[in-house]
Amino acid sequence: MRFYLIIFITFSATWTNAQNYVDLVKINYSTTPFNSYDSLKGIKTQLQEFSTDITLPIVLDSTKTFLTGILFEQINLVNEPSSRNTFYTINPKFGLNYKHSEKVTGTYVFLPKIASDLQNGLTQKHFQFGGIALYNIKKSELFKYRFGAYFNQELFGPFVVPLLGFYYQSKNKKLEANFTLPISADLNYELTKNIKTGTAFNAIVKSFYASDFNNNYITKTTNELFAYVQFNFPSYRILIEPQVGYSVARSFRIYDADDRLDFKLSAFAFGSKQQPLNYDFNDGLIFKIRLVYRFMLEK
Repeated sequence: MRFYLIIFITFSATWTNAQNYVDLVKINYSTTPFNSYDSLKGIKTQLQEFSTDITLPIVLDSTKTFLTGILFEQINLVNEPSSRNTFYTINPKFGLNYKHSEKVTGTYVFLPKIASDLQNGLTQKHFQFGGIALYNIKKSELFKYRFGAYFNQELFGPFVVPLLGFYYQSKNKKLEANFTLPISADLNYELTKNIKTGTAFNAIVKSFYASDFNNNYITKTTNELFAYVQFNFPSYRILIEPQVGYSVARSFRIYDADDRLDFKLSAFAFGSKQQPLNYDFNDGLIFKIRLVYRFMLEK
């Protein structure tokens, strides 16, 4: 049976049908040093994040592949001396990858999720609903470009992100670029047969219901730039990828449950100006490790 590439990434999500592999399982763990606050002395916060992303594509025929899977994420905010707050994302994925023609492939995914601290039982405020539509246009075997849009009904209001990007691989297959802006970018180079080095960028905006904060909500916003080395163990279909990065314009802001925007288009907010109920902590280093189970596709 011929397999077709389905790659799913959620910031928060991107797809491409250019590479000859599919990442079925991705496990990430990251931590930061303790970060000081902009306007508070004597209080510091450390971030600890863990996620597991499972993708199970099911080939229906030569033009259609059903997409399913789930993302689980846990974020710990550890405050000195002993306080800890934990937030979760449970995000099933249901969709279709459809080959419209030899050059055009569309991916359409429904993304319901639970995003909260999972305290005091589940209510409507714990649930969010979104989706993505993305088109890949094949210009050559080495270059494809893509466009589409992501939507989610966040706790701060409707959130839409137009997407534009491309995939490129050099003729010797050593250089690879995979961009889906404004949410993600990856550029890597093969040093040896099983070792690559590269840089990656992720822009993240998401909200969580926070019952422990008077039933208000928290919005996570950050831009993260990483340098990494990727070690490939093809006999086990496993990649190990240590990363070192830095956050830019990072914030975990608490808002009153009724403090909402009319609409947010990428980085542009429309409606009343929101008033955060807490202080921002400083940007800083991030140490991350990725473990990937990669399945090579048949030619």
